[in-house]
Amino acid sequence: MENAFEKLVAVCERMRHLTGTLETIRNLLMADVMTSSGDTRAAMGDTQETARGLFIHAMGLRQRAGTDLEGTVQLIAADTDPQHAAQRQEWLQLCRDLAGTLQGIDGVLTELEQHFRR
Repeated sequence: MENAFEKLVAVCERMRHLTGTLETIRNLLMADVMTSSGDTRAAMGDTQETARGLFIHAMGLRQRAGTDLEGTVQLIAADTDPQHAAQRQEWLQLCRDLAGTLQGIDGVLTELEQHFRR
């Protein structure tokens, strides 16, 4: 279970990084919307391009988080030691919660993708 715990911690850390990246994208897009003058926009840099770059980064993080989560579930399920039954159930529930969060993130990424295609 030790290896599964390490993978679970890594998944949580990747998801934290992913949500931080999405928050940064949101802030960039909001700053872009709030900026109306050409001079101010030039001074801020091209926030749309930065947001697009972060979007690509977020897509990669999402893919890796999903793959890591799947591997973690497999490791947890492979441990059949009866002494770990309660811990295994707790970790599998956490994995289900993380999978639900990833589904929500998928929706956000889909909306961002549509925004960048416009």
